[in-house]
Amino acid sequence: MRAEEVKIRLVSDGYSQRRGLAPLIIALIFCWVFVAIWFGVACFVVFKLLAFGLALFGSVILFTLYLSFFTRTLIRDSCSNYVFELTDKEAVLTVEDRLKHKRSTQMVLLNDIKYAEYYPYADSACIIFHAPYIQMEVPLWPMGSHGQDVLDFLYGRGVRVVNVQSDDKIPD
Repeated sequence: MRAEEVKIRLVSDGYSQRRGLAPLIIALIFCWVFVAIWFGVACFVVFKLLAFGLALFGSVILFTLYLSFFTRTLIRDSCSNYVFELTDKEAVLTVEDRLKHKRSTQMVLLNDIKYAEYYPYADSACIIFHAPYIQMEVPLWPMGSHGQDVLDFLYGRGVRVVNVQSDDKIPD
């Protein structure tokens, strides 16, 4: 147990609460069906026109690789839980990866933060703390609407927050 009291403690919502998840999954399923169909078309075309069939195979394989990485990232994100704690002295991020059964913790002292970059985009909101010894990225999108609470807390403690959407100047 810590000696100081936790001022703000945010726990990530379930992955199903992410904005736009249903359309994203539908599009992903559509893309995988598309890959299967075009793989079949490429098999048929390769016997009729070898050069065009091989080019079609190549493009289907490249798209499949891209789609595989995208699907893997989506699954990895769905299996991660985040706990972000802010006190008067420190910011602590704990990430639990249920897929790999690992837990990691990062910490930065508020007094050491030169500035924080805030990315306010609804489905990928995050804040990056810049300190001499660490650049700690905290995903705010899984925290629901509590991102503004983090910003208000940081403003109240004198931490300079740079909003990249507003084209604020990044300090040297």
